[in-house]
Amino acid sequence: MIRVRSLTIGYGGKALMEKLDFEVRAGEVFVILGGSGTGKSTLMRHLIGLQLPMEGQVELDVPARDEVREGTPPFGIMFQAGALFSSMTLLQNVSLPLRTWTDLDPNSVEVVASARLRLVGLGGFDHHLPSEISGGMRKRAAIARALALDPKLLFLDEPSAGLDPISAVELDDLITMMRDDLGVTSVIVTHELESIFRIADRCILLDRDTRGIIASGDPRRLRDSDPDVRVQRFFKRQPENG
Repeated sequence: MIRVRSLTIGYGGKALMEKLDFEVRAGEVFVILGGSGTGKSTLMRHLIGLQLPMEGQVELDVPARDEVREGTPPFGIMFQAGALFSSMTLLQNVSLPLRTWTDLDPNSVEVVASARLRLVGLGGFDHHLPSEISGGMRKRAAIARALALDPKLLFLDEPSAGLDPISAVELDDLITMMRDDLGVTSVIVTHELESIFRIADRCILLDRDTRGIIASGDPRRLRDSDPDVRVQRFFKRQPENG
């Protein structure tokens, strides 16, 4: 679904990562890992087209949807802080992509938006403001909005950040449900190792010193058997001098 070829990313002419090559397969949960400053969120911004690469290319192969207008983004996005509009109810937040990118009448928009909220476990919260619900619920509402147009590809930036352990597990369950029941492909930036081992089918590990990918594959296999000491330090949370 995504092909990255010889991608170099950075700011102001200074490269953060160079010559990245990887693919994201349809129907998987794919996680981008790395320490602070490796450019994980920067890489995601390149994947969704918010930043242009210094070199290389990103190719998306996402099925077209007949029910949306030309030019509609072929994916949904959940930003780290949720990015819900504080003055709008949850129903209004989720309705916004439908009003913007489809020709549905107002009643149909409301029906679809309400269904998306129920899908993520927020049935009955349609008319709540973001300030009236918990952080975990705001993350779910942001995912409902990302799912509003029924995309087959989702990008999620630190979905579990700031959540209590129970809310984090519930969010993990939602992500795997979207994969297993809806066939959604998810690309996730996170540093939550417990979450990674629960949900990820494959991952890549970015390294700041080499400015490249030092490991890729099933994170459980990398944790248990990858011979690279840098990979072992990352997955076992060992400092460099530990």
